Amino acid sequence: MNANNTSLKDQIYGSIYNDILLGIYPPDHVFNEKGLMEKFNVSRAPIREALVELCGEKILYSIPYYGYKITPLTEEDVANTKSYRCILECGFMRENWGMFTPEAMKDLEAANQKDLEGKEKTDAITHWNDNIRFHLAFFELYGNQYAYQLLRSAMTLQTRAYAQTRWAEYHSRQFHEVPAFH
Repeated sequence: MNANNTSLKDQIYGSIYNDILLGIYPPDHVFNEKGLMEKFNVSRAPIREALVELCGEKILYSIPYYGYKITPLTEEDVANTKSYRCILECGFMRENWGMFTPEAMKDLEAANQKDLEGKEKTDAITHWNDNIRFHLAFFELYGNQYAYQLLRSAMTLQTRAYAQTRWAEYHSRQFHEVPAFH
């Protein structure tokens, strides 16, 4: 692992999470500490820390004395998360409309435009990450860290659902639309 100012745990977490998003691991894959220690050539501690964090975020779940599996997402999970986000985001926008000064709107437009530059055809996960950045930038305006973290958590779940459904449906990681939705 390289040391680019992130801890071993964070690097391992990121690698496992990205591989899950990319579909490298099938839904029934069993992760175990020993296999991951060999893969990353590290001790048990950072592996366990990364696995505990992935379990805490409900990306993985632990099967005692066996290993860890990817937490399956149901259609109901996805529908509930979409509904929750709609209520959360629209409610905050309605309650805080006065915060959207011309300067704040200009900053949001600039951030969105920066994400669009040179991205007429891009991979789906890059498009989705740009979308997340835009929605979280909106929520930063409110200054409510609790709501920000809840939105971030909901979008993490949706990221997994988005990756699974888009790539499964279209057999491609390419996003062939101009992502100018905002």
